[in-house]
Amino acid sequence: MTDRNPGRALDVVRRIEVMCDFVESEGVREAVNKYVPVTMPFDPGSLGFDIPLWVGLGIVGLWAALDAFGERGGLPDQQCSRCGKSCIAGRFGGQRSLQELEDLRHLYAHNYAGDADDQYFDLRWRRHVLARGVVVPLLSGGRFDGERVHLDLPQLRFYARAARDVLQRFV
Repeated sequence: MTDRNPGRALDVVRRIEVMCDFVESEGVREAVNKYVPVTMPFDPGSLGFDIPLWVGLGIVGLWAALDAFGERGGLPDQQCSRCGKSCIAGRFGGQRSLQELEDLRHLYAHNYAGDADDQYFDLRWRRHVLARGVVVPLLSGGRFDGERVHLDLPQLRFYARAARDVLQRFV
């Protein structure tokens, strides 16, 4: 049975955005100021919060919300002209932000926290925007240096907005 209501997917997107709010909260700022030794950077990473890893997990969650809605909403499973597979970029209209999200999801879900290895660039898997050894500025303000992606909370917020914008077309 198809479910064209994007409410559940939008809720997942909202909960992922809340991760950003938590890391940027007054409580975390107080903990940083109180417990981080002066010899370390004054940021949540010094308390053990691996922000880039959280961002990557959020990217995977955003992709999953879009994918789940696409399946449950009965959207056609279209083959993407860029990657040759069925992907969220192909299913939801091919915007560059979704192409980036598709590539980043693969980079985090099937690799080691944003590090691109030979298998990531295996010839069987064409990527939308990321290329081995090529510096790629991302629409989110992040960048891929040809081997590793560099993302932070503003980039996760950007991709969450992009996912929300796509899902709200179905409201």
